[in-house]
Order: sequence, then C-alpha cells, then structure tokens
Amino acid sequence: MVCETGTAPPREVLMVARSVVLWVVAVVLTVSSSWASDSLDAVSSPSGVWEETPHEVVAASSPFVRFEPRIDANMSDNNRERLVSSFQIAVERVREVPECRELFTELGADGIDTITKIYFTPIGIHGARAKVCNGSVAYTFVGGGPTWLCRKFSRLSDKQAAMIIIHEALHHAGLTERPRDPDGMTSADINRMVSKGCGL
Repeated sequence: MVCETGTAPPREVLMVARSVVLWVVAVVLTVSSSWASDSLDAVSSPSGVWEETPHEVVAASSPFVRFEPRIDANMSDNNRERLVSSFQIAVERVREVPECRELFTELGADGIDTITKIYFTPIGIHGARAKVCNGSVAYTFVGGGPTWLCRKFSRLSDKQAAMIIIHEALHHAGLTERPRDPDGMTSADINRMVSKGCGL
C-alpha cells in the first residue's frame, strides 16, 4: 500500500526489510555451503576417506610438498643438520628423476612414501650395533625398522648423505645386500647404482 506522501507505512517497511534480509541470508548460506563443499571435495581422497593433514592431500610427486625427516630426539646436532639438508635432496631426486624413482618401483614400492616413513636414530658408540660403524655410516634391516646413523654421517657432503638415504630407503623397500644375501649386490654396488640412477 502506498501513502499519499509516496512512502510505505513503517510496519510494511519493516516487513519488506525483513524479507530482503532473509533473502540475502539465504543467498549467502547457499553460496557458503557451495564453497564449503568445494573445499571438502578438494581434501577428500579418491576413496572418499577424509585426509587428516594437508600434505597428504597433495600428490607426493608435487614439487610444492616439503617433507621433513623423522629423527630420534637423541640424534646429535651434527647428524641432524646433515640429515635435514640431505633429506630434501634425496626426496627431490626420487620425485624428479625417473631412473631414481624406478629403483623403488622395481621393488614394488613408492620411493617418496618409503623415504618419508623412515625413522632415523643414532647408533651409540657402545653396544651391539656400534661395530657396524667400523665400515659403514648407516644401517637398515631389509623390509623395515629404523635406519641407524653412525656419528660419521655428519662428515659426508649433502649429496653423499642423500645417496646413503636413498640406499637405506631401498633396503626398506626390500633390496637385499651381501653378505647376508649371497646373490645380492654389495654395498658399494648399491651406492654406484644410486649415484648413477639418481645423479648423485
């Protein structure tokens, strides 16, 4: 209804205003729920299971994902520093160099997944594993478990340390080695294979 002055009565103005506000709220809620569902779709895995952490949403092959090594709290500062810097090189080589990635696929494993699950722990100067450090800088059981690092790991260059990380990751993926496997490659042969395949 229009008054003689050309303005609506106050009650009608309030009703129109409420209608407009309710319409705007409905539109905003519709748009918001649309955005929310888009973002949920973006973080769901192909299997429909929701991922817990953002880095798992992005494919491991993505250059935007930065992985950090899993390091025992008792690791020396020198080994920790070398491990952090060389770990990124190892991940980049497996991610970017097809020949390096194939070292893992030949064992039926995903290289990035294998490397990022390794738990690095120090080998003490005493105890049963200390003798491993006489001729090695690292030790890993074939098929799993932690990777033990000797104190001299920190004396390697970043590229040498990255090669060792990939070498040990291959053991995690199932690669055997002499002398435990008489048909396996020697440690030096594995190092040469990794250096050549991964450009290290």
